[in-house]
Amino acid sequence: MNRCTLASKEYVSGRSYRLTRTWLFNGRALALRLTRSILQPCSSTHVVTLSVLVQHTTRQSTCFAEELNVQDPGVFDASCERFACALRNSHEVCEIRDIHHHAVMLGSDQQMIVENHLVHAYGICGELQDSRKIFDVMPQRNLFSWNIMIGAYASSGSGDQVVNLLYDMFNQGPYPNYVTYISVLRACTSSEMWEEAKLIHSVIVEGGSVPCNVENAIFSMYAKCGNLQDALTVFERMESRNEVSWNALISAYASKGCFADAFHSFNQMILQGCNPGRATYMTLLNAFDDSSILQLGRSIHVQFMGSNIEPDIVLNTAFLNMYRKNGSLRDARTLFDNLPQRNLVSWNVMLATYAENGSPGEALALLGQMYLQQVKPDGITFITILNTCSEPAMLINGEIIFDGVVKWSMESDALVGSSLLSMYGKCAALYEARALLERMPDNNMVAWNSMLAIYAQKEHTQEAIELFGEMQARGLIADRVTCISMIRACSQPSMINQGIRLHVLVFSTTLKRNTAVCNALITMYGKCKKAAYAEKVFKAMTVRDQISWNALIAAYAQQEDVGEILNVLLEMYQNGVKPNKASLVSALDACCMPVALTSGQIIHYQILDLGLETDVMLGTALFTMYGKCNKLEDARRVFDFLPKHDVVSWSAMISMYGQHGHGKEAFRIFHEMPSGGLVPNRVTYISILDACASVAALPEGKLVHACFTEGELELDVIVGNAFISMYGKCGSLENAVYMFKRMKIRDVVSWSALIAAFSQHGHGEEAINIFCEMLENCVRPDNITFVSVLSACSHAGLFAEGCKYFDSMEEDHGLTATEDHYLCMIDLFGRMGRLDEAEKYLLKIPGKPGIVAWMTLLSASRLHNDLERGCYAAEKVLEIDPQNDAVYVTLSNMLSAAGKWDEAAKLRKIMIQRGIKKSQGWSSITVDGRVTEFSAGDTSHPQTSEIHSELDKITEEIKMMGYVPDTKLVLHDVVEAEKELLLCHHSERLAITFGLINTQRGTPLHVIKNLRVCSDCHTATKYISKLTKRTIIVRDANRFHHFENGICSCGDYW
Repeated sequence: MNRCTLASKEYVSGRSYRLTRTWLFNGRALALRLTRSILQPCSSTHVVTLSVLVQHTTRQSTCFAEELNVQDPGVFDASCERFACALRNSHEVCEIRDIHHHAVMLGSDQQMIVENHLVHAYGICGELQDSRKIFDVMPQRNLFSWNIMIGAYASSGSGDQVVNLLYDMFNQGPYPNYVTYISVLRACTSSEMWEEAKLIHSVIVEGGSVPCNVENAIFSMYAKCGNLQDALTVFERMESRNEVSWNALISAYASKGCFADAFHSFNQMILQGCNPGRATYMTLLNAFDDSSILQLGRSIHVQFMGSNIEPDIVLNTAFLNMYRKNGSLRDARTLFDNLPQRNLVSWNVMLATYAENGSPGEALALLGQMYLQQVKPDGITFITILNTCSEPAMLINGEIIFDGVVKWSMESDALVGSSLLSMYGKCAALYEARALLERMPDNNMVAWNSMLAIYAQKEHTQEAIELFGEMQARGLIADRVTCISMIRACSQPSMINQGIRLHVLVFSTTLKRNTAVCNALITMYGKCKKAAYAEKVFKAMTVRDQISWNALIAAYAQQEDVGEILNVLLEMYQNGVKPNKASLVSALDACCMPVALTSGQIIHYQILDLGLETDVMLGTALFTMYGKCNKLEDARRVFDFLPKHDVVSWSAMISMYGQHGHGKEAFRIFHEMPSGGLVPNRVTYISILDACASVAALPEGKLVHACFTEGELELDVIVGNAFISMYGKCGSLENAVYMFKRMKIRDVVSWSALIAAFSQHGHGEEAINIFCEMLENCVRPDNITFVSVLSACSHAGLFAEGCKYFDSMEEDHGLTATEDHYLCMIDLFGRMGRLDEAEKYLLKIPGKPGIVAWMTLLSASRLHNDLERGCYAAEKVLEIDPQNDAVYVTLSNMLSAAGKWDEAAKLRKIMIQRGIKKSQGWSSITVDGRVTEFSAGDTSHPQTSEIHSELDKITEEIKMMGYVPDTKLVLHDVVEAEKELLLCHHSERLAITFGLINTQRGTPLHVIKNLRVCSDCHTATKYISKLTKRTIIVRDANRFHHFENGICSCGDYW
């Protein structure tokens, strides 16, 4: 139907189409004619509006079946109202049909009041065809007849039919009144009905003064059509406004995400003397679902508590749900504890609040409280709390919940059963999941598909294939969901052949035309890094949706083929498809490397053209891309340009600064979050803890710990692991151990982090003891665990143990050694001086050895003065990275140590010619909360003269204690005295001296150095710790050194 008309040609066949067009294009003249008759009294005494009928008080009567036993049919002829009363009290189709049948038998169906009530009753039950049949054969229709038929179509969303009936009214029957127009306006709330809506509005306005309820309907119509500006114009012109008017305005703002405007309208409503009612508060509460406006939600709650409205369970639960959506666990729990009464919905909302805020322990405790108070849970209860069991450590909680499912006989519920399967899958308990599936009915396809999805998520492809075969053997027909799960199970490079066979199988069925299945195939080929195959599937599709384009972009992104991504984006424009946020985020993810910066900037321009630059999700992807391309200033500009930030964007910005070693900026952003009304979540804390660890900022780490303790989050495994790692990397081994012991649940990451902490601090034997304890607790180690164990052996000189654990990886634990494990072995053999064996391990690395492997061999060669092998390793590094400054510096050190000054000078000259600059060494120390940084020979500090004077004095004193400067480390061919002076003013010694001057006697000093500490400074620091009776902790590029009373924790083996 042409939506610019108010009636279709087909429906008005037999009438003049010319009349329709006349009505359309001469609406003004017709409106003048109509307004003279609107709301004129009708002659029939049976004419009542729908609102009057609804408010009509029906009398309680005996069963209608008993009333039909009256013998005299004439009684019914005179008592049609009894049929009307029966129809008003009937809400089931079968009852209405029964009444209709008796009315036909007794001849009462021809009475207008009965016909009207039949049309109304059928319409309420959604039987519009029956309503229309009766309406069409009515010999007479009054205004009520037309209004109930139009109202029925409006309630069902049949806007076209509503407009057609309105046209018929103008041609056949009574003129519309405002009840009619309210129903018509209610039907014209989609963008497709835009022209009709404007025309009807003009007809109504031409009639003069418009009642408030009609103006409300006009406003709502514009707002729901997406035209907020026109809606606001209507609102401003309204002669009078009631609660419904303001509620509609608030709802319109909220639907557009304009929460501040919605709240402002709420305040204006009060200022203009219109008291908010229950509906107003419900409208506001349903709108507030953004954590950035939590404070507004709290203000509304305070306003409500001060109003005259008596709080009931519905409103209280709505406030509880508002706090849930805004992530405020504390507010939600306070309100829940103070509820005068609770229903099952209240309990479920509180459970969901805990579940969504990462508090599984509290959620389980609340479920126990439900049991104690004899509140019977439903399916939603169990589905909600099962979602909290999302990791292996939570399996015991899942088993407790499963007992409750059995207790309340809900295991037969398909959705609960699927949630149980999903829980077992997330907890990596696949055996238990499969056992549960066997106990469920065979015909539960949801359960079978859930099991397939679990196997796919856990990459248990063979088990998925076997389960698929079993489904077929039991006669279960694979549906779209089954095929998609199977395709996902093959979405890894090692399963590409199975994926291709599945592709052939799917294309032998009708599912080959299913867009979702084809999209899954594109995604599978993308993850298998077969973008060419993904493109073939894409081009063969007859129907593509936005997901199809996004999947193809993601496929190219997997291969970092930025050029093809830009081609796909161009093709989207050519096909009239606008990239959406998912398309652009995938494209930006592929540009997260310096060489792809230009392509990322092109996509940035596209985002600007599409007007999406203020979208927080896209903005986060944009500044993340710039950050990974080392363009921190551009990243910050994008972040600052966003009109609002969510927790994800703040967390991403903190993470970016942390990864680049900009701890101060990361801390500043973290402390700015509360001012924006945002509460840090688990990801935020993990990001800021990683930032603390990256710069060894122990005071800031402790401050973050205090903030976490004061907050509302539960210490789960992931956050606990981040704390262990942070304390370990910040030099506080005792706090790392404390956090480990405090955790109720530990996983392999927890143990690995603690082993790594002991390894970094030079406590190799303790690290191995923890590893043995881990095995005794039946925790299976992974590759990362063995990297920490082998590193501990290497740093502590535990040669035999290192070889033993390297061999046990594959023999006892079925793990294949990676490059990181081989690097540990190269380091282990290199430190022992067994360079031939170290080189053999280097050549065993899967694939081609990288820079780190050759640099490790180079360092070992320097340590043991093997100049020939060192030159060979240096050549290999320069083949990979000709601009690597560390190679030149190390080789120059070796040449200088060998007394080959001319060759060392030539090497430095080559560095200058090639524009290669040595990485500037620096050391920092925190005193009274301020970080002070020094470089070698630094004279920029205000206390320079005092620092150098004190350092010279200390140097003389430790010489008297036996310290002898190792002048071989000086790269310049100068006299010994000058060499000693150069060594004396290394950055770490300046930082230590500054700390000695500016802290009280006995205060431990924490120093961070960006490079490996030299052997001379290591020796000097041992003497300084003994001289000053201070504990000095130095974190260099490789590990921690704890100096105390002249001894280092590394045992001089580093």
